Amino acid sequence: MPTVKYGSTVQVHYTALRKNGEVVESTAGGDPLRITVGAGKVMRGLEEALEGMSAGESKRVTVPPDKAYGRRDPSAVSRFSRDSVAPIGGSAMQMQREVVNQGTADEFSIVTTDKGINLDRNPHLAGEDIVFQIDVVEIENT
Repeated sequence: MPTVKYGSTVQVHYTALRKNGEVVESTAGGDPLRITVGAGKVMRGLEEALEGMSAGESKRVTVPPDKAYGRRDPSAVSRFSRDSVAPIGGSAMQMQREVVNQGTADEFSIVTTDKGINLDRNPHLAGEDIVFQIDVVEIENT
């Protein structure tokens, strides 16, 4: 029976969860995801977990941050005082529109605090282990 290896193209159903069980993303109820293992289009930990699996096989794996969304980078957080954001209205939504309008396409979150606004350019799930339930539907080539 063929198994998934580097360079294989496979179709998988998966559910990605936080450690607390919160579903982050899932293909359940939809089409399976088509992945070429090693192409770098999905997180490295998912690709590595697929290697050695066969069509019809399922498994649950925990992917550490270094092979998922990366570690949190404190230098990717910019802090603005309320005074410094006053020219654009001072609200998180207005600041978000301003950043988007300046052409920033990177993922970011904005958190309003008592002292001001924090712009965090870390991926939303950076620093977290991601749990995957993986079901290999088909191996297209090996």
